[in-house]
Amino acid sequence: MADPPRKDRADAILAVSGLCKRFGATVAIRDIALELDAGQVLGFVGPNGAGKTTTLRVLAGLLRADAGEGQVLGHDIMTAHGLVSERVGYMPQRLALYPELTVAQNLRFRAEVYGLGDPRAAVDAALESFDLAPFQGRRAAHLSGGWARRLQLAAALIHKPVLILLDEPTAGLDAETRQDVWRRILALARAGASVVINTHDLAEAEQCSAVALFFEGRVLAFGDPDALTAAAPVETAMIFGGDPGALAARFEAAPGVIAAYPFGHRVRVLYRPDAAIAVRSAADANGVQIEACAKRLEDAALLIARGSSAGRPVSP
Repeated sequence: MADPPRKDRADAILAVSGLCKRFGATVAIRDIALELDAGQVLGFVGPNGAGKTTTLRVLAGLLRADAGEGQVLGHDIMTAHGLVSERVGYMPQRLALYPELTVAQNLRFRAEVYGLGDPRAAVDAALESFDLAPFQGRRAAHLSGGWARRLQLAAALIHKPVLILLDEPTAGLDAETRQDVWRRILALARAGASVVINTHDLAEAEQCSAVALFFEGRVLAFGDPDALTAAAPVETAMIFGGDPGALAARFEAAPGVIAAYPFGHRVRVLYRPDAAIAVRSAADANGVQIEACAKRLEDAALLIARGSSAGRPVSP
């Protein structure tokens, strides 16, 4: 696990420590520590209910943490008000649009809420930047899912925020639209904005400057995704030449195997480094081929989550 961020990083866009939030008897997040610098993209990854959205809402100033300390854009995380309307852009997972208003009217409303000096110019710029001009007279209710998501992103960014908080912005989108969203996110970071994004997709998270792996309300690991992947004490291989379902079950039972699952017509196997001979012997015994493959962030995340569930020390 990477060293925890330092809450005293005055130069950071955000640096918080010990964040906790309860809803009644339910502890949504506990002892969350994070930091983010200008121009970075921080990915929150983890299963549903892991605390990602709650943490994002706390950082946005929409929820008050019950405990913790640190700062967001120089404001005390425990006392700041109105951050979203000032320098933070927040995009929730659920569509936050007025369905009966047109595309242009939704953008105009958001520009006026943020108190922009020239709302019309801001709307025109957003329509052009997000290729929404052909739809400016269409009601939001009549947009496809991808275009509605694009409109919501345009609305969240219309005031040119310094810190951008996005909750599952690519959920339910087709591959082309997802790539477009990520091109925009990375372009914003290159221009100096800082982005925090919730995602279930670990392949997406590999594009981030840093990731926070959430599990049961805690951050189990924080750091560069490549570094977390490389540090994971696991080896990976592809098995092929037989029925994937049957092979996965057999390899799951092999000594030292952490996980085995069908991957198309093949089986992807994760195993401890000291189990390489046993895994190769299992391949020979089943008359199938085995090829080493590169580790991925999802492998590190699986290992970390399973170690936490079993009460073992979290690694890397």
